Amino acid sequence: MAEITNDPRLAELVKELYTAKQNEEVAKKARIAVEERIAALVETPENGSRTVDTGVMKVTVKRENSYKLDDERLFADTFPGLVKEVPASWKIDVKAYEAERAKDSETYREACHHVTVTPKKVSVSLKV
Repeated sequence: MAEITNDPRLAELVKELYTAKQNEEVAKKARIAVEERIAALVETPENGSRTVDTGVMKVTVKRENSYKLDDERLFADTFPGLVKEVPASWKIDVKAYEAERAKDSETYREACHHVTVTPKKVSVSLKV
């Protein structure tokens, strides 16, 4: 059971921490909103990045996709050229998968039914 103390210094620090955490959450939401607005103005490939010099500083916007296999083992057995073995599991070889997708190959047309592709959060970074 937690010890209860009546030390006023502790109570003040807890209030200060609470306020700081609230401010941090507000700042995080504001940062994400601005990043989304920047990302909307800077065109990039679906999987790629672009750096733009704004005159004030450089901004880089990076977009990536996430790849999830519905059945790793079955996918690895069926499409061995599209996977990399990692300890205790299989991971999709994104470069090989995207190359097959670009070719619109028969392998891709079959494999895509076993892969869920979702965009990751857009990354925005600044260089002063």
